[in-house]
Amino acid sequence: EYQESTEDSVLLLHDAGKCKPCLFAHTKTGCSKGDACQFCHLKHRSRAPRPSKSTRNRYKQIVAKVKETAGNTEVLQSWAKQHTYIERLLTEEIEKRTRSGR
Repeated sequence: EYQESTEDSVLLLHDAGKCKPCLFAHTKTGCSKGDACQFCHLKHRSRAPRPSKSTRNRYKQIVAKVKETAGNTEVLQSWAKQHTYIERLLTEEIEKRTRSGR
């Protein structure tokens, strides 16, 4: 009973994209902790490589200008589709605006 409910909660977190993947689960040697591991052992899509520091700084400047000029969340969402890193930065801003009721 307990094992089944734990598996269900893991699947719910995974499906919602809120789980943290185990970095060792799908390697040649696998995860040494097995079922005791606190991280998700289900397959995840691979992440895009992190942009260089200069690219991240340029994106942050773009996001700052967009935040100044964008009056509504729809504009931010349209900009968020441009790049994964910009999406993360703008998603944080959208969540802040949603919480503050703007």
